[in-house]
Amino acid sequence: MKKILVFSALIIFTSSIFGKLRLDYYYDQSEMYTKFSDWIPKRLHQWNPQNVEDFFLLYSLKQLYGEEELRRNIFFLKIALEKRFRHPSQALCKIENKDQYHKYRLLMFMHINLKIMRSYLRLGSLYDKRHLYFYNLDFADELKESFEIAEGFYKEALPYWQKAREYAKEADQYRFELDLGTLETIRYDIVTGEMDFGKYTANHLEKLREKQLTVKDFLAQMNGR
Repeated sequence: MKKILVFSALIIFTSSIFGKLRLDYYYDQSEMYTKFSDWIPKRLHQWNPQNVEDFFLLYSLKQLYGEEELRRNIFFLKIALEKRFRHPSQALCKIENKDQYHKYRLLMFMHINLKIMRSYLRLGSLYDKRHLYFYNLDFADELKESFEIAEGFYKEALPYWQKAREYAKEADQYRFELDLGTLETIRYDIVTGEMDFGKYTANHLEKLREKQLTVKDFLAQMNGR
């Protein structure tokens, strides 16, 4: 037993010596000691988002997402709406004049508002039910609360849709197109009415109210017994 203890102590002592030697770095041949934590700059590869585009690029959505991911995206996108844009030379597409830069900003704000709107709609869908079956009413109290939350998220999405439409219409005054992926197509669809999330959201709210009435009537019958 004593031999085992002595051997273990020797291993710990030896490893501590070699561990210390591995961390003793010297540089510039000055033979001045520096800690390992100071050897590699602490801020190396760190990124400090400041502009609209920086916070916009933080947006991400997994194939399987939940409320946390949606709220995270809404948080960063709302910050983006309050920040300044990058210098035109660092924009997300080629900018050659002031009109292009103005349209670029309009399309970016249109797109950010759309993403916030869609995130709110997705949040609402997490608390909604596509179909309300009779056996779901066994959980009527929980459904009542869940549907109220869904309604709140659906209504929260509408102002962002209105802002997206305003930016799309303003950007439509320019007869040239920018190299911003599908944003020009989205702008066109909004202006022509091919894309109308106002009607889409109103349809969701109408179906939700029908389910809310079903739950309300069921609870009234149960409480009347």
